[in-house]
Amino acid sequence: MDIENVLRRFEELLSQGRVGEAGQYLEETAAVSERGGDGLAEASCRNELTGFWRVCGQREKSYASAERALALLSENGLAGSIDYATALLNYATAKSAFGESAEALPLYRRVEECYRELLPASDYRRASLYNNMAQALLRDGNTKEAAEYFEKSLRLLAEMTDVDSERATCNTNIAFCLLAEGRLDEAQKSLEVAEEGFRLLPGDPHYDGALSCRGRLEYLRGRYEEAAEAYRRLADNIEGRFGRNINYAAACRSCAKAFAAAGLADEAERFRLLAELAGR
Repeated sequence: MDIENVLRRFEELLSQGRVGEAGQYLEETAAVSERGGDGLAEASCRNELTGFWRVCGQREKSYASAERALALLSENGLAGSIDYATALLNYATAKSAFGESAEALPLYRRVEECYRELLPASDYRRASLYNNMAQALLRDGNTKEAAEYFEKSLRLLAEMTDVDSERATCNTNIAFCLLAEGRLDEAQKSLEVAEEGFRLLPGDPHYDGALSCRGRLEYLRGRYEEAAEAYRRLADNIEGRFGRNINYAAACRSCAKAFAAAGLADEAERFRLLAELAGR
């Protein structure tokens, strides 16, 4: 099986907004690989599906895909390889995204050890790892170490080309760290750098992080209507890509909270109801 063509087709479907079709295509391809005994092709599909189900808000499917990919790679003698580390990284990222940062961090540490042994210091994958580790640390409340890893990632990205989205995302995440420390003015500056980067990348899905950060910043400043607008746009973006999943519901809850703080009870109730109905 030509797995590169498979993954290219998967990405094409995603780029066309055919999200459900993309997931079904990759699931079916993985099943065909399994029946044909092509463990490495199946592992590649399962690895991609780990991230796909993560962003779709499907925790159990994401975890199952990651565990299957890791098992297949081990069975094929690739434990400790870069491919194995990548699958482990995706598993850790899923754990972190679903609120299990304490479980994610040891997995990230294992990836870091592998990358230290197998990759040059300037490799892009190190920057990606640092960014993901930092997000888990931030969710775990360790803002100081999180900021250090975000800065390490940004230093590497500054020396690379064609990573505009990654740089903007990293600046968004640094802004989140600064917000957690109450350093609102500094967070504003980092967020503005990120937003400027995303203006040159229309449709980039990572802009959702900047919208979430903008909503949080405006809320902390007491600008509740502006916060609600950011969260509303975030909810619209998520719905447009993935439907009314758990991430959509979370954005609606944040929007409702901001509208309530602004004294707009009707709007607050509308978004509370949207959050309750999401996924039903």
